[in-house]
Amino acid sequence: MKLIYILSFVLLISCQEKKASQPAGIALSFDDRFIKEWYQLRPLFKKYNAKVTFYVTQPDSLSEEEIIMLRQLQADGHEIGCHGAMHVGSIRYVWEHSTDEYMEKEVFQALRTMKRQGFNPTTFAHPGGSQIWYIDKELLKHFKLLRDVAIKERKIAGFTYKRAVENMDEIYHQYNDSPKVNALLIDVGNNTTIEDIKKGLARAQQENSVMMLFGHRPLRIITHKPEEYGFDIHFLEQILAESAKLKLQYFTMNELHSGL
Repeated sequence: MKLIYILSFVLLISCQEKKASQPAGIALSFDDRFIKEWYQLRPLFKKYNAKVTFYVTQPDSLSEEEIIMLRQLQADGHEIGCHGAMHVGSIRYVWEHSTDEYMEKEVFQALRTMKRQGFNPTTFAHPGGSQIWYIDKELLKHFKLLRDVAIKERKIAGFTYKRAVENMDEIYHQYNDSPKVNALLIDVGNNTTIEDIKKGLARAQQENSVMMLFGHRPLRIITHKPEEYGFDIHFLEQILAESAKLKLQYFTMNELHSGL
């Protein structure tokens, strides 16, 4: 009986240490290849001492100027992650070709190019949120963490299904919980409000978890065209300001998991 009490006490202490080892925080990431627009956010990130992750796709088409900008962002403390060489949906591509071809043409080609450019990606964001376990199994041989997509509202068969952001368990992460994570889309059109974000950040603060958010192109709404996709820069600053108010720590995606 004494042994059971001792083991229970050790497990309780270890769980408490795990929770205490990670402060509450926020992990922001941005996808695709909007290098110049991302680079223009540097003053905003510095104002709030924020570090984020940029998931770059089609790196072979980057200009020398864009590569230099990414290197500067990396020097600022931001992470440069991988978003694929072709930006294809993995499930359909593997169905039409093979897993080996997907890994070679989408993943390994991107990694080789990015390493030549001075980057060493350790996390991967699924293009279009297309993922399935057997592809993830292969990806996790080469990345410490995979990031997928979470959306507040989905339309299925003519119906709109809405979820409360503070109840979306998959977008809250604790260190080493899982190498497969989901981040909430904050692009315009997803109808995520600053009140939604405030409730989510409050949950992260209360439970010592990290709230994960992502977007694409930085936009100024007054000049935003309907066909463009991206997030409102003012909305991003509101998120950063609320995070500062709650004294949340910034995490890159790489920092959420110890890896291979």
